[in-house]
Amino acid sequence: MTVTLIWLIAFAVILFFALRSWDGALGQMVMRRIPAMLQLGSDDRWVWSIALAVLGATFIVNPVSMLLTVILLALFFWVGKRVGCWLMRRVKFH
Repeated sequence: MTVTLIWLIAFAVILFFALRSWDGALGQMVMRRIPAMLQLGSDDRWVWSIALAVLGATFIVNPVSMLLTVILLALFFWVGKRVGCWLMRRVKFH
């Protein structure tokens, strides 16, 4: 129960600050980083703020699991990139 309460409070605080700073640096940074296909228009503010709040609250409550997940994703991406580069060198384009 305590973990859920801490998560909800962290979610609310992060969501509040994300929505508040959307018109400033946060919104500009998100719009520069995401591809045009993922930009929703006027709903971007709510979708990305809620996503950031969920990730932030989960990181506050369970940082070790989040850190291990990020490390595993980075490792999979690195291996995939290496295998992809190796395959591209091996493929003969005619």
